Amino acid sequence: MRLLVLVGLLSALTIAYAADGDISRAVKNENIGTVHLLAPKDWEPIERHHFNFGTTFYRLVPPNKAFDFEMLFNDLAHMQMTALTDRDLEIYIESNMAKAGPQSVEGKPKAVRFGAKKDGVYARLTDKAPKPGEWLYFTQGVRLLGSNVVLFTFFSSDTDGDDLAKVLEVVDSVRIEK
Repeated sequence: MRLLVLVGLLSALTIAYAADGDISRAVKNENIGTVHLLAPKDWEPIERHHFNFGTTFYRLVPPNKAFDFEMLFNDLAHMQMTALTDRDLEIYIESNMAKAGPQSVEGKPKAVRFGAKKDGVYARLTDKAPKPGEWLYFTQGVRLLGSNVVLFTFFSSDTDGDDLAKVLEVVDSVRIEK
């Protein structure tokens, strides 16, 4: 009897833990198929489409609105980025953020690899003179998935880096199903 109660209690705890975790989400893109990702269940998804290139923009908003996070999904051809390869990701993201460099503490963006396979790159800049209510950090990143691309922008004030770490996990979880 005690064993049955213990098993029931452990099952309830496992369900509660899973309920607080990430959930699978799916987004359709006319050019690449279905994009699957894992994200916290309380991050509200907002989806929109860019009709010229078929790009899907996918925003995830936390309940406390502690940051602004948006991804976009498409194939390299429709994004007019067919020359982009894995070895060019650092150069791409650093040049993409170069104009913001002089307004940052760092002075220029420095690309960092991320993900289980180190197939994504991001750079993060700190605003050297944020006005009240403005975000402290500006982060952009890119990840190639074969002939497809995930681009993201992330504005935050998370000095501990916890929100950035979770955002990078979400981007790393992206999978595409044709």
